[in-house]
Amino acid sequence: MEAPLFSTFSAIAEIFVTAAVVYIIINNLQAKGFAWRLAAVVVVFEFSVNMLYMISRLRAEVASGEATGPMALFAAGHGLLSLIVFIALVVFFFQAYQAFKGGAFYFRDHPTLSYVFLFFWGVSVVTGEVLYVIRYLV
Repeated sequence: MEAPLFSTFSAIAEIFVTAAVVYIIINNLQAKGFAWRLAAVVVVFEFSVNMLYMISRLRAEVASGEATGPMALFAAGHGLLSLIVFIALVVFFFQAYQAFKGGAFYFRDHPTLSYVFLFFWGVSVVTGEVLYVIRYLV
């Protein structure tokens, strides 16, 4: 099956978004600042493109009646995790922005939380890329 353009764009874009998220968090962990403009772009992009993509995929899968079995559970787990890490991203970036305005470094002050978040962000991205490969390239 040929991959839809929106699916391919989203899969590629998520790699760049992930690089930006890691950059923002690691910079703040190292007390080098908080790239709030980049963080705002990431949040807006994630909401307006990748969340929209996931909603459109969910609708298409449910409408097709193909959403059954282990792959459906895997996709649902990925979608749920992606939603949770997106909400966490928004909350953490807001808190990091507020802390930075006050002269603090949110992610440096919460290193365990930062690394746990990055781990789950990574799991979300990897599972999304795996779904893309299984669906369109295998």
